[in-house]
Amino acid sequence: MEGCLANLVKYTLFLTNLLIFVLGLVTLGFGIWVVVDKPSFLDLFTEAQDVINADTDINTDSFDLGIYAGAPILLIVVAVLVSIIAFFGCFGAMKESKCLLITYFIIVLSIFIAFIVGAVLVYQGGLDDQVKQPLIASMQYYKDQPTEKVDKSFKAIWNTVQEELRCCGVNNATDWTLATNADWEGNAVKPEGCCEWTRGQDEENSAEQILECRKHSFDAASYDIYYYKGCYTLIVDEIEKHQSKIFGAAIGTAVVMFVSLLFSFAMCTMAD
Repeated sequence: MEGCLANLVKYTLFLTNLLIFVLGLVTLGFGIWVVVDKPSFLDLFTEAQDVINADTDINTDSFDLGIYAGAPILLIVVAVLVSIIAFFGCFGAMKESKCLLITYFIIVLSIFIAFIVGAVLVYQGGLDDQVKQPLIASMQYYKDQPTEKVDKSFKAIWNTVQEELRCCGVNNATDWTLATNADWEGNAVKPEGCCEWTRGQDEENSAEQILECRKHSFDAASYDIYYYKGCYTLIVDEIEKHQSKIFGAAIGTAVVMFVSLLFSFAMCTMAD
């Protein structure tokens, strides 16, 4: 291969694969971080299923969170695979090996197609059906003064999630009216996890403040005082807030992969 065009193709392919390699390493680090610091919201979903299974005859097999819980593992696997392939893409470009370039082209084309299909499937995913509904269904079995192990675990994880995320219920605090058999302590109407914090206050609430909050009504004014926004609503709002950045990153990755496909094909046609 000789000439300016050949060198342009060669070094462009090298640089695009170097970029993919770096992005793959960053994605790998993010996936490992998510696995190590597993969101308690996923634990809450598991506990909700256990409560439903223990207290009712409802079949929870249709409430499958596997695709969401397993996403970090899939992210790590794909990141490692993409990084390795990008490394060999760089190597193939510099060595001008037709065999390596053809192999690279086929693999990247397969990943590119899978990437597009996966993006479509995620976009069409039913978070409301898979996550929101089983959580709401399980709330009626919440026990504020539990005696059974599964009920104690369910109470603990709900309070942990609400305290960590500063939220209350699934949609909002009024969801706790579904807990008709909660046997609330001290005339409370919601768990203590909803009341660990008050808006505009840096320190956690005292025991007296928590009890006052737990007894507080669900009127609109209370949302300006306490964190009564639902946990599910909070997470969805955060996703929507950053979805343009996520979408932009996904489009950027797809464009880089497509450019790599074009230049690897060009090098294949020019290689000896």
